[in-house]
Parts: sequence; structure tokens; C-alpha cells
Amino acid sequence: MKAETAILGGLVVSSAGVLPATVVISGGRIVALSDPAERWPAEEVLDARGRIVLPGGLDPHVHFNEPGRTHWEGFETGSAAAAAGGVTTVIEMPLNAIPPTTDASAFALKLEAIGPRAFVDYALWGGLVTDNVDRLEGLERSGAVAYKAFMIATGTEYARADDGVLWEGMERIAGWNGLVGVHAENNDLAMRLQARLQRAGRRDMRAWGEARPPEVELEAIQRVLRMARATGCRLHIVHLSTPEGGALIAAARQRGQRVSVETCPHYLLLDEEAFARLGPVAKCAPPLRPRPAVEGLWRQVADGTIDCLSSDHSPCPPEDKARGVDDVWQAWGGISGVQTALPLMFSEGVRRRGLPLERLAALTSTNAAKIFGLYPRKGSLIPGADADVVILDPEREWTITAEWLRSRHRLSPFLGWRVTGWIERVLVRGRTVVRDGDLVGDPGYGTLLRRGPAAKGPHGSAMR
Repeated sequence: MKAETAILGGLVVSSAGVLPATVVISGGRIVALSDPAERWPAEEVLDARGRIVLPGGLDPHVHFNEPGRTHWEGFETGSAAAAAGGVTTVIEMPLNAIPPTTDASAFALKLEAIGPRAFVDYALWGGLVTDNVDRLEGLERSGAVAYKAFMIATGTEYARADDGVLWEGMERIAGWNGLVGVHAENNDLAMRLQARLQRAGRRDMRAWGEARPPEVELEAIQRVLRMARATGCRLHIVHLSTPEGGALIAAARQRGQRVSVETCPHYLLLDEEAFARLGPVAKCAPPLRPRPAVEGLWRQVADGTIDCLSSDHSPCPPEDKARGVDDVWQAWGGISGVQTALPLMFSEGVRRRGLPLERLAALTSTNAAKIFGLYPRKGSLIPGADADVVILDPEREWTITAEWLRSRHRLSPFLGWRVTGWIERVLVRGRTVVRDGDLVGDPGYGTLLRRGPAAKGPHGSAMR
């Protein structure tokens, strides 16, 4: 058999472990992992000697704000940034778009906007908000892979879900074995603390963290765990910032509950001191935590408590960050990170902390594919899977610069970071979309993904 592409001589990270192998690609899919001594006739041969070959990244939590807020990011620039960072599949959030993706008609509008713009493959979250419980089935029929709810006010037109809405929504979504993803912060406590700090005249960066201490997150996690267990709904906790929250989730799993959790590179690489120094570019919700919490999250990344990593890529125009320089309450709370996530996690996780390559692949690709019903098509370098591949030079040192970023607004708290590990080539379904840092793919190549059959979850239970 003559293959379309053969990737030769690399160290391949697959479900079978880490081993030298040739990745053989035809028809946009992996058709074999073969002995590197075996020669495959192929139209294109990629020399990966001295390189690491990883499954393409799957980022389950990005805000590309399409349609309606393309001036914040948009799918063309957002998916270009994803591709440049080795992310070959994104799952895009329902908020910050206008209209939010909270019913079937909004879902259709989003698909129409995305169609000609995506460089990488994508799936879509639907929303669970105050007034759309009766429209959730329409979102399910449209192809939503999960449903996002906020327990705290968002500051946008996307309404938070109070406990009654959460309960009823979870009952409905459990009926089709769906997944609810929750931003877990106690609204009343955070708003009361914020108002007290504002009355005292506090506008400094540290006030943001004081308004949302770990207890704000922990109480909400406890509450939503109980609701999900009572309704039988699968639960996913987004952007965990506290290891104590991870411990609550681990305990729930031991009781048999179906719950998964993600954290973000910024919670692993930055802390509250960095926020005080960097200012609004590092404002996010939940806020950055003290250094001991950062180290606690790293332990949970290593031991499997944390299932996957997301960027929570949430960009905005520079002026929406700049207005918070002298008043933290005025800055948009979001970090741009879809492009920097994989390079930083390889450099800081694998190179600096000894994170095994298999664990890196699980965190950045495989586990999210299982949680969101996209495995085995996505998430692993196995025969039959889409040929989503990242070829990485593990020795090359480089610096993150604004010029390298491909987001619409080139803001990042990681500008100037020295990184070891360069993304040399990225393939989406067998086609090269990034070559040595240059974007060579085409907008519109990315395709919509829908949930597939049940996959074995990262903790041994069926995730759907």
C-alpha cells in the first residue's frame, strides 16, 4: 500500500506508550504505526528524527466569540492561534458571542459564521442559562457536545444559572447522558466581598483575589457536586484553581460519581504575585492563587486528579485590559492562551518537572477527547484516528513574542518567557497546517465534530 504521508524516525507518544515508530497516514487518517526500520512508500515523507510526535492538542475551553464579537477574536484568528500552538481541535464556548449559543437558532448562526473561517476542527458547547431549559433538547439535536453553566454573574449578556435552573437543567441533560460544565464560584459571597472592598476604596490588583478567595470556589464545587449526584448528571468542573477543589472532586469519584475536571496553564505557571506584577493582562476568574496552591495543582496534574488542561482562551481588545491599570474592577477578566498552552506545558511540565510524555498527551488531548465523546477519532495516535499530529523539537530554545502570536490582539502574560520545545509541524487530518511556525493551512478546512459512541474515561468509567 502506498501511503499519502509517512512520518519517519520520531519518538511517538501513543496509547501503547512512547516508542520509535513510523506514523503512516492515508485518507486523512492514521493507517499504521510501524517499525521504524520498515520502509513505507509515501507521496510525502517527513523526517522526524530527534523529534517527539504527539497527538494534536484538544482544547476543550476556548472563547472565539463568533458571531457578534469578532473584534475580540473571531474563529479565523482564534483557530489560527490554536493551530500555531499545536491544537488541532477546539471546543468553543457559548458565551461572549452575540447571540449566546443557548438555542438551536443561535447554534445555527454560529455554524454559519464559523464555516469559512476555521483552520482546525471544532465542536461546540451549548449554554445552560436562566431561561433556556426548555430549549436544551434543540441544542442537543443541533450537535452540542456539552452545556456550560455559570454559578456566578458573568458581567455579559450570558445569564448565570441559579440553583433551581442548574437542578432542572441537569435533570434534562442527564436524560440523554449529556455533560454539564460548570464555572463554580459562589455568586452571593463574591459579590458581597467585592462590594465591601470597593466601599473601602480598593482598586489594586490584589483586591481581585481577596474578592474571590478559595472558599468562593470550594463552596460552589461542593454544592454542584451534590446537585449532579442527585440528578445523575455527568459533571465537568472548568478551570480549577485550588487543589482543595481537586480533593473534593477526587472524593466524589471515590463515591462513584461521574465528574471530570480541567485546569489551565496560567494556574500552573502564574500566581498572585505575578498578577500584582503583570497587572490586568493576568486577570482571570477564578483569580490566580498563592504559590502553595500552584504547587498543589502540579501534584494533582501528575497524579491524575486533574483530567485535562484547557486554555480558557478569553481575549479582548487591548483597551478592555488597559482600563483596569488603575482600577482592577474595570479590566476584562480573561487570559489569551490557546497558542501558548502546549509549548509551555512541554517546557515547564516535561522538561522542568519531569512530567511523563504519556501524561502530557493525556492532559492535552486524550482525556478531553474521551470526556467530550470525540475519542477515538480524536485524542490519540492510533490506527483509524484522524491524523492530527504535532512534531516537536524537544531541544530548541526560543522566546514567546507578540510577533509569534496569531490572535487578533497579541496580549499574553507569557510574553518574554523562555521556552524549550518548538512546534515544528502541525497536521490536521493529514494535512500540514503549520510548518516551522508559519501558518500554511486554509481557513474553512476545519470541520464540525459531533459526539461519538461511549469511550472509556480517564478514571476507568464510561464518560458517556
